[in-house]
Amino acid sequence: WVKEGHPVTAEVSQPAPAVFKAKLNMALVKTFEEMIQNVGSLRFQVVDSRPEGRFRGTELDQGLESGHIPGAVNIPFRSFLTETGHEKSIEEIQEIFREKKVDLSKPLTATCRKGVTACHIALAAYLCGKRDVAVYDGSWSEWFHRAPARYKVSELKRNKA
Repeated sequence: WVKEGHPVTAEVSQPAPAVFKAKLNMALVKTFEEMIQNVGSLRFQVVDSRPEGRFRGTELDQGLESGHIPGAVNIPFRSFLTETGHEKSIEEIQEIFREKKVDLSKPLTATCRKGVTACHIALAAYLCGKRDVAVYDGSWSEWFHRAPARYKVSELKRNKA
């Protein structure tokens, strides 16, 4: 905060209490069933935020075999961060999406291993003006355990066959 030149004070502030009431928007949460349907329909784009090796299926994913959902695009969440851990500029983020052929004017769902780093995809798109990115909360952890084998894309399994 200080390094970036933002104001500071030694005074103790007394913020006024406020009430915040969160509302769950189920349109922004994808279920396993919706993800299975999408494999055939491709109604929405899927972006996976895990590291490339886990996405491709060449590295273990914390005890799980790795791989990805058919049709998913891989943009590791760290791609959106500078070396200091800050979000890249909107122009740089837009270029990342363009390079991966992710169209921010179309429906988009983010996924990862457990639904946490997928939020980086949603944030990056939000910064570019896209306010409706859904997250597949079950992500690869649920997909690995529930999806039929034909719906698990893995280079490692393909190379063993």
